[in-house]
Amino acid sequence: MVNVEKRLWILPVCLVGVILALGTARAQDDPYRALLDEVSGGLYAGADVAVVFDSTDVRVEDSGLSHVTSHRLLKVLTWGGARRLTALRFDYDPASNVFEPRKVVVHRADGTVEPVDVAAALDHPQPQRMIYWGARMKVLELPRLNPGDAVEMETYKKGFQIAYLEEMLQDEGDERYIPPMRGHYYDVVTFQENDPLREKVYTMRISRNKPAQYSVYNGEVFSSLTLDDTLLVYTFWKREVPAFKGEPRQPDHTDIVPKVVLATVKDWQEKSRWFFQVNDTVFAADDAIRAAARDIVRGLKDEDAQIAAVLHWTAQNIRYSGISMGKGEGYTLHPGTMTFQDRAGVCKDIAGMSITLLRALGFTVYPTMTMAGARVEKIPADQFNHCVVAVKRQDGTYTMIDPTWAPYAMAVWSRAEGEQHIVVGSPEGEDLDAIRTFTADENQTHVDLKGEVNAAGDLEGAITITGTGYGDTRLRRILAYTSARDRGRLLSGWLANIAPDAEVVKASWTTLDDFSKPLVLTLNFRAPGYALQAGDRLLLSPAAVQFAFANARAFQMVNDLKAEERHSELMVWNSRVVRFTESLRLPKGYRFTESPEDKDQGGETAGCEISTALKKGVLTSSLEYRINQRTIPASGYDQVKGAYDTLKEFAGQTWSLKKGS
Repeated sequence: MVNVEKRLWILPVCLVGVILALGTARAQDDPYRALLDEVSGGLYAGADVAVVFDSTDVRVEDSGLSHVTSHRLLKVLTWGGARRLTALRFDYDPASNVFEPRKVVVHRADGTVEPVDVAAALDHPQPQRMIYWGARMKVLELPRLNPGDAVEMETYKKGFQIAYLEEMLQDEGDERYIPPMRGHYYDVVTFQENDPLREKVYTMRISRNKPAQYSVYNGEVFSSLTLDDTLLVYTFWKREVPAFKGEPRQPDHTDIVPKVVLATVKDWQEKSRWFFQVNDTVFAADDAIRAAARDIVRGLKDEDAQIAAVLHWTAQNIRYSGISMGKGEGYTLHPGTMTFQDRAGVCKDIAGMSITLLRALGFTVYPTMTMAGARVEKIPADQFNHCVVAVKRQDGTYTMIDPTWAPYAMAVWSRAEGEQHIVVGSPEGEDLDAIRTFTADENQTHVDLKGEVNAAGDLEGAITITGTGYGDTRLRRILAYTSARDRGRLLSGWLANIAPDAEVVKASWTTLDDFSKPLVLTLNFRAPGYALQAGDRLLLSPAAVQFAFANARAFQMVNDLKAEERHSELMVWNSRVVRFTESLRLPKGYRFTESPEDKDQGGETAGCEISTALKKGVLTSSLEYRINQRTIPASGYDQVKGAYDTLKEFAGQTWSLKKGS
C-alpha cells in the first residue's frame, strides 16, 4: 500500500528544490553580477542611481547616415532611485531619426533576471512649449524596483540629431535620415552625468576616406584610433566619474563637463559655405515684401538707421512660435514670404524675415549660426542653438543683428549676447568668430528718488528710472509684457517695499516701442508711515534701494548668491552698473545719532560703492553696484557676492536721527 501522506509531503520539498535550483542557475547566468557588486560606497555614496556602464557604438555610412547602438546599465541605490526609475523615457524626433528600444532587463539584487517587454512601450508626443515640431517619446513602465536592483537597456537609433538649422529632408527610405550636410558626421559626447558613472565608452566606426578630427575639453578623456578592415575606429572612454553637481547661474554643462567634439568637416569655412548655399534661395522677396521694406525705411537715409528699422519691425511683428509646417519641421529654413504671411516662427524664421527685407532693400545679408549660453569649440561640429543675421558693409566688415532677442530693445544686438561665438554663412566661407565684449557702462540702470518727509513721517516724492543697453531692455519688457490692467498693481507692489501703505499718485513713461531714445519711467507716490517717530528720534531706511528690491531682476541685481564659495564659473549674461541716488528733505533740526560709514567694496570683477550725507536738512545717498564681466571665474565669486551682500546690507539698515544739537 502506498503511503499517500508521505508522497504529498515529498512533493512540495521537491518543488522547493527545483525552484531553488532554477534561482541559483539564473543567478549564475547574470553576466553583470560582479560589476554590480563593485558599485557601492565611495564614489557612489549619497547617490540615488549609479551608471554602471554606458557604451555607445556608432557606425557611419559614406553618406553620413549613422547607426547608433547604446547599451546602459543603471543600478538603484536608494528608494529615491527606485522612484526615479518607475519608467524609462526615450526621446526622439521622427523627422530625422528612427528609434527602437531593443532590450530592457531588470537585474534583481538576488541575482534573478527579469526581461521587460519593450513592445509595451507607449509612444507619446513630448511636452512642448512655444515650439511644436512633432518631437515624440517612448515611455516604458518598469516592474517595481528595490535598492540593489539594476536596469539594463539597449537601444538603436538611425539618423541624426540637433542639426537645428538644416536644409529640407528627402522623403525616400533612408535618405530622410542622412544629415543635411551629406557625407559628413559630427558629435559632441559628454563624459559626466548627474549620477556617478563607473565607465563610459564611445566608439565610432567610419570609412578610412572620411577621417574625423577631434579634441577633448574640460578635463581628461582617454582615446585610441585603430584600423578595422576598411574602417577607422575611434574609441573614447572615461572611468570613475563623480556625479555632476550643478550650481546656480552656471554656463551650459557642455562648458564644464569632460567632452569630446569630433567632426569630419575640414574647417569652419567649409561649414560656412555650405550653410550659405543651402539657404540662399529662401530669402527671395515678393512684391508685398518689397513694398513693406520700402515703407519700413521711408525717410531714413542712413544705412544704420535702415538696418535698425528693419530689425525692430521684425522683432515687434513676428511672434516667436514654432508652428508645424509639415515634414522636416525644425530642419527647414522657411521662405521669408511664408514668415511674412504667417507672422510667426522661431529664431531661424525671424532672422530669415530680416534677411529677406534687407536684401529687398539692396543690402548684402547672410544667415549666421550662433550658440546662446555656451562656447562653440574650434572643431567644426554643429554646436549651435540659435540663428542670427550678418549684414556685410562696404568695407567688408559685418554688422551683427538679432531680431529674435530684440523685442522692446533699443540695441540691434542684445547686450546679453556679448562674447557669443558665431559662424556667418557666406559664399567665401567664414571662420569661427565671436561678438565683442560689452562693458558694464553699456548696461546701466539708474533709480533716482527725490522726496520730502513730513513731521508725521510720511514720504512724498517721485522716482525716475532710466537705463541703457540691457538695463533699458529689462525695464521696457517688464512694462510691455504686463497687461495694462495689471501695471498699476505691479508698480504699487514695488512701492510697498518702501512702506506697506505706499501708493502711486501718478505713473508715466515714454513710448515703449520708441527705440530712438532710452525709456523714462516716472512714479509720483506717497508713502504714509515711511519714517518712524520715537520721541525725539526719527528712524528711516534707504527708500530707493528698498524699492528696487521688490523686483531684483527688473533692476539687474544678481541676487541668487547664497553659497559662500563656488566651484564653477558664474554666468550673469551681461556686465552691468546699477546706480541709486536718493535725496530726502527731512523735518527741521534732525541730525544723525551716528553718521553712516561710506563703503567701497570689491575689485576688478565686481564692487559696491556707497556714500551718505546729511546737509542743510537734506539726506542724500548714492550707491553704485557694478559687475564688470559676463562670465565670472570661480576665483572672482567672492567679489560678486561681496558686492551684493553690501548692497543688501545697505537696503536693510535703519538710519537713526535725533532732533536737536
